[in-house]
Amino acid sequence: MKELPSSPAGTPVWRGIVYPLLISAAAVGVLVAALGFGLGVPDPGGTGGAGGGPPAAGSHAGGTVLRVVAALAAVAAVATAGGWLARKLGQPPVIGEIATGLMLGPSFLAGVFPGSTELFHPAAAKPLLGLLAQVGLILFMFAVGSEFDASQLRRSGRVVVAVSQGSMIIPFVLGVLSAALVYREFAAGGIGFVPFAIFLGTAMSITAFPVLARIVQESGLARHPLGTMAMTCAAACDVIAWGALATAMAVATAGSVWGAGGTVLLAAAFAAFVLIVGRPLVRAADRWADRARVSSAARLLALLLLAFSLAWVTDLIGVHSIFGAFLAGMLVPHRPGTALTTVQTRLDSVNRRLLLPMFFVSVGMTVDLTQVTGHAGLLFAGVVAVVTAVAGKLAGTAVTARTAGLPWRTSLGLGVLLNARGVTEIVVLRAGLDAGLINQNAFTVLVVMAVLTTVMTGPALQLLKLTRRPDAGTVHEGTAPSSPPAAESAAATSAKEMEPA
Repeated sequence: MKELPSSPAGTPVWRGIVYPLLISAAAVGVLVAALGFGLGVPDPGGTGGAGGGPPAAGSHAGGTVLRVVAALAAVAAVATAGGWLARKLGQPPVIGEIATGLMLGPSFLAGVFPGSTELFHPAAAKPLLGLLAQVGLILFMFAVGSEFDASQLRRSGRVVVAVSQGSMIIPFVLGVLSAALVYREFAAGGIGFVPFAIFLGTAMSITAFPVLARIVQESGLARHPLGTMAMTCAAACDVIAWGALATAMAVATAGSVWGAGGTVLLAAAFAAFVLIVGRPLVRAADRWADRARVSSAARLLALLLLAFSLAWVTDLIGVHSIFGAFLAGMLVPHRPGTALTTVQTRLDSVNRRLLLPMFFVSVGMTVDLTQVTGHAGLLFAGVVAVVTAVAGKLAGTAVTARTAGLPWRTSLGLGVLLNARGVTEIVVLRAGLDAGLINQNAFTVLVVMAVLTTVMTGPALQLLKLTRRPDAGTVHEGTAPSSPPAAESAAATSAKEMEPA
């Protein structure tokens, strides 16, 4: 049989056409059904029908479910379109999905056409949609954890260790110092300065490991020492950042640094126990499942139970469910071609196309830029936040890399790459908002900062002439390049070799 044509990256062309068409067709079908039936379901407290009698039993539930399905289909369709447009503009598709979520909120579409909220985020279905958004967030963090390669940190060379520390410590310190300037405008009511300052420092230090992997791949740097070093440094930053975030949330819950000690120690002990004891057990279970030919459905159920059970435990401890999901992902062996990895990839694919966009929409519905642009104090605080974030990452990374012996152009390239914050920053900001560390205005400003610092990465690399012709291979969005050279090779590479052609 004649093979179907493929793209240069090895993916069949028909997939890139059929998938968006299927999603759009489903969206149109569900929306037609919703407009014809679901949107006509009487609201609670209404008369119920033409005869004025009470609505039939289950009509409200049926209408709510239909609204949820319609909203999911509509959000999936516009997110797919946003991702496609972002790719055409040279940005990672997830940036288009984030921007789409923001544009559906009160800053843009919902502000001009308030009725559009009922299509993408209906009030009657808000609790269910919020739950689905949280499910999408947990599954996303589970996927991030599964792509985390701790072995790269263990074999990191001197340069990578130094750059990792500089790219994290300097923006963290600048964030803590700037907290004094923005505390009045950004801190949530009743929160102390110490947990707020720790959180703001963490927010300034974040690097979006999943989005960075995609940027590195599409810039042609996946198999170049510059890209490998950036990925390894980002992994190290994530470890420190999650620890700092857990500390900030523990302090906020306990009310003081000393009171948070028990929560931090308990969370650290749980993480150590899970990684030391749980990882061999999960790997042994995976090998047994291969020998017993366990079905994909059973493997999928096991992954879901693992992710949500650990998310539940960390939430009980007093940090956040995203930490448990991240830990669960770190337990799962990620070996391309195995049955478990295939199931995990499919789960992540469904989540990214259906549930995670709903999380972006839920974020967008809470972001109102009109509240910021009309407030001089917020504008000043926003400028301070953006300048601190960009300057901290760029200066901290570039100066440290240059001190370690790398050329200036490569050092600046590392700073640009590690300045990308993307989805990870938004996840951290949402956690801080839910925990009462920051207020809604701070959330709005910092979300914009996360988008800006990610969007500027591609153009800045081109300005520095660090982009290369893309490799033949492809990487799934949010995953690290396969089989990268060892990190110590980047540290040992000469200055001439570190300069991309």
